[in-house]
This record gives sequence, C-alpha cells and structure tokens, in this order.
Amino acid sequence: MTMSASVVVIRPALRKLSSRFASTHAHDNLQAFREINKLASEGKWDNINNKPKLLLFGRDKAEAYSTFRKINKSTDFFEQSGWGMYMKVIWRIAAFLAAIKLGVVAYETIVPEEKRLHYKYRHHGDRH
Repeated sequence: MTMSASVVVIRPALRKLSSRFASTHAHDNLQAFREINKLASEGKWDNINNKPKLLLFGRDKAEAYSTFRKINKSTDFFEQSGWGMYMKVIWRIAAFLAAIKLGVVAYETIVPEEKRLHYKYRHHGDRH
C-alpha cells in the first residue's frame, strides 16, 4: 500500500520535471542570441537599442535584419526596422503639419472672406 502511494506522488512530479526540460524553443532562442553576440562583436549590432546598426549595407544588413526578425515579434510598423524610432518622429511631424494645413483650408472654406479679413476691410474714418 505504501508503494502505490509513493508512485502516485512521484509520477506527476516526474512528468512536470520531464516536460520542463523538453522545451523545443530554448535552442532557437539561444541560437538567435548567439547570432546577436556574433553581430555585436563584428560591430553590426546596436546594443543600446537592441537593433541592427543603422548604416549597414549588402550582406551585413541582410544578416543583421534576419537575426532581428527572429527576436522581434512586434507587428507595429515602426518597430520592424532599425530606423523605426526616426520614422515615427518624422511621421508625427508630418501629421502635425498636415493637420494645421487642413485646419487652415477648412477655415478659409467655411468662414466668408469679409469675416476673415475684417481688419483689412474695416473703415478708418476720414484718414487713409
């Protein structure tokens, strides 16, 4: 009777232990980080931003970005490249300027010219 009780306790513990070490994704993650370490030692990886260096060309760029895509799971357009943070700033500035231009065009279209330019067309009395 004590034998069956110990088997009932040990089997679930062994099952948890064996499933913990049987992960198939650990090797892929380690391989990606080995590639990142290799790229960093060759000067192709920006360690501060954890992205490829900005001014890479040719095979170096393809190698760095293929490794970056392995670790980057973000679907955000700006986070998918090394230039993302700069593109986001440019996009926001362009959107701000477009909103101002749209506001000016809407104002000129909706408000009549006599109301918009009332200071230009006001009467000054006898002096000119």
